[in-house]
Amino acid sequence: MAWQSSGNPTIRIAKMHPLSNFIQVLTLSLLGTLLAVHASAAELMGTHTDWKTYRHSHRGETLCFAVARASEQKPSGGDREAPHLYVTAWPKAGIKAEVSIILGYTLEKGAEVTVDVSGTTFTLVADGDRAYIGDAGEEPKLLDAMRRGKVMTVEATSDTGTRSRDVFSLSGVTASIQAIAASCG
Repeated sequence: MAWQSSGNPTIRIAKMHPLSNFIQVLTLSLLGTLLAVHASAAELMGTHTDWKTYRHSHRGETLCFAVARASEQKPSGGDREAPHLYVTAWPKAGIKAEVSIILGYTLEKGAEVTVDVSGTTFTLVADGDRAYIGDAGEEPKLLDAMRRGKVMTVEATSDTGTRSRDVFSLSGVTASIQAIAASCG
């Protein structure tokens, strides 16, 4: 997702959590259909401290997401886009709260992305410029840590070998998750 000067996001279609090849293909095709025509029509639902929540509805389907931009980004500048942390709800695909990160550059193939929330560490799986929790059973634990934590630190390696370290504020994440659950639950 890239931020426009108005503050509204431009949605980029991404693969969802790698639960299975079938669900992945189904999710991508449905998400593509849902967002392709009206990609920039996400409606801002609210701002919760450092997080914003959005809803997008098209042809009777609704997708909601909460997003925060990195408060610290190293390295910054160059061709790297701003990193963003998402929590997505998409009822049609059975997704209630899925964590994903857009790191702003292509990740090293097969790279693991390390996430630290107040001393609790998680390993995410890299996919292009995105990272997802690799084990669906770990997602509730990550979400719980995010609700209790103050910041999330994300470390990864680009496909050119550059190490990055990004910090995301978790102030407002609980209210944001509640908002997307209420709107898309």
